[in-house]
Amino acid sequence: MGQQDNHSYEFGRFRLKVAERVLLREGELVPLTPKVFDILVTLVENGGQVVAKDDLMKRVWPNTFVEEGNLTQNISLLRKALGEAPGGAQFIETVPRRGYRFVAETNQSWGDTEPAGNGHKEHSLETSIETPVVLTPNTTSQLARIRRTPLFAVVAGLVVVGIIGLVYFTSWGKAENSIQSIAVLPFIDESADPDAQYINDKIAESLINSLSKLPQLRVVPRSVVAGYKGKEIDPRKVGEDLNVRAVVTGRIRRHGDIINIQADLIDLQNVAQLWGQHYDHKVSDVLLVQDDISRDIFENLRVKLNVEEKKQLEAYRLYLKGRNAWNKRTSDALQEAIDFFNQAIAIDPNYGAAYAGLADCYNMLVVYGRLEPKEGFPKAKEAAERALEIDESSAEAHSSLAFIKFRWDWDRSATEREFQTAIKLKPAYAPAHQWYSSYLVAVERFDEAIAEAKRTEELEPLSFVASSHLGWIYYLAGQNDKAIEQCRKILERDPSSFPARRYLGLAYEAKGMYSEAIAEFQRGVKLSGSPLMLALLGHAYAVSGKTAEAKQVLSDLQQLQGQRYVSPYTVAAIHAGLGDQDQAFKWLETAVEERDIWLMNLKVDPVFAKLRSQRKFTDILARIRLRP
Repeated sequence: MGQQDNHSYEFGRFRLKVAERVLLREGELVPLTPKVFDILVTLVENGGQVVAKDDLMKRVWPNTFVEEGNLTQNISLLRKALGEAPGGAQFIETVPRRGYRFVAETNQSWGDTEPAGNGHKEHSLETSIETPVVLTPNTTSQLARIRRTPLFAVVAGLVVVGIIGLVYFTSWGKAENSIQSIAVLPFIDESADPDAQYINDKIAESLINSLSKLPQLRVVPRSVVAGYKGKEIDPRKVGEDLNVRAVVTGRIRRHGDIINIQADLIDLQNVAQLWGQHYDHKVSDVLLVQDDISRDIFENLRVKLNVEEKKQLEAYRLYLKGRNAWNKRTSDALQEAIDFFNQAIAIDPNYGAAYAGLADCYNMLVVYGRLEPKEGFPKAKEAAERALEIDESSAEAHSSLAFIKFRWDWDRSATEREFQTAIKLKPAYAPAHQWYSSYLVAVERFDEAIAEAKRTEELEPLSFVASSHLGWIYYLAGQNDKAIEQCRKILERDPSSFPARRYLGLAYEAKGMYSEAIAEFQRGVKLSGSPLMLALLGHAYAVSGKTAEAKQVLSDLQQLQGQRYVSPYTVAAIHAGLGDQDQAFKWLETAVEERDIWLMNLKVDPVFAKLRSQRKFTDILARIRLRP
């Protein structure tokens, strides 16, 4: 090897030996996966210059199509290996919508000369970093040294089976016996239930995504294994066809709100079942099912984790618990989710997904009236922006920020841009479609809004939140009969769904069916205790001529103001129903001052229809940027 080829770069406490494919920190080896190493070399060689994402991906994955998320995950891994942290040393700068730049000062040298002042002996593994390390008596000391490296690179937000680590199998002593390829086959649906099939697809997708995080493990893409759906298959034949060493198979059956799952891990080379397990979970806890299965597969692949990796594993489990709680969308569950996300962040301060989860929680707490807009939205915005600093390709964070841009910042162009970015990054992310539909209906793009709401329901067929949201969009679009049909369908399955009762009551009221509307709102108040539902009841009383009852609701809301947030927008609606326009506008002005979350529906909300001809009304629309 010529001297020209044996060059190295020094930056901070690190020495990068290019030809040997080694990164050292004060003489100690920093383990990197091959792709992460290639990214580091590319960035360092172009130090101070922006390297475009496309150029990075072409360099690291030549002649291979990969998603941008792969690059983002490997960048995250590299940041951790270098020890980047808020307030600490920074090496890699993210240049939004362009790429990355290596910003640390570097010195280049050739040959084996030690840098001045470096009294540490260099360590290297004669085996290539590209080769998975298998535990043997000869490698034990090396592995122990690697585990002592506190900044060993780990991917933020990895699922349980996918924490980056040294994969080795204590049952076999030779590398050729290691399982380095696997396929997750579609689980067999034994219930003939379309909802069970949805759960099946979600679990399979999650498992594939999880296993794909292990760099030493080749995982067959979902698009390839999808062809086996609904078929009784011979695992060995599949193994030959897909050229994999192991497969995950399973069966699923739904009984009401409970799903029964049998999952198995099969070693095709030895024709042996390595592991099998039965699971029973509530349908609402589908994320936790995936967590359980992934954890068990992970353990039975015998992946060994160092201390740092175990922390990442725990952080991800806390994140899953947070998302599971958030999906329930109740005030208590949202508070629980915040606790889980904060615990995950305490373990990993650079966990972008957990920050996006926090943003979503604060947004929803404002929606449910548990936080004032001025309290909840700044917290949500800070969390969403932090998530994007960590991972600008996070669809969840872009969706959260879009929600804030619409409801708090009143920035229509930014709202549109962030929603479209989120959907482009992750087309199957249901909340992005749901919240985008709310924006579209508010700006009178009704057909688009309905299409996005329908897409939400398609993506989340088990979610009553998604289904009732479609009813809400139908109502605001003036399609009350469809709203009624949609909400009745939900209530047949879940009579306790107060969002469905809310939208059903509104649609009844819009059709002049006041007694039916009042009955739904009364049930909604009992179910939720929400000031919003109480205000809707007050408006229904007002427009139906029950003036005394409406005024009593106003009095009740005034008393509630001392206990929790009461939306001035909803109080304005009651006054509008009573025909008191002066009071209605007074409360709408208060809503503008407080940036009330419901204010962005003002242009299309039927309860204010009689105010639309007033100059004050158009002035308010202009101030909140809802006029063209």
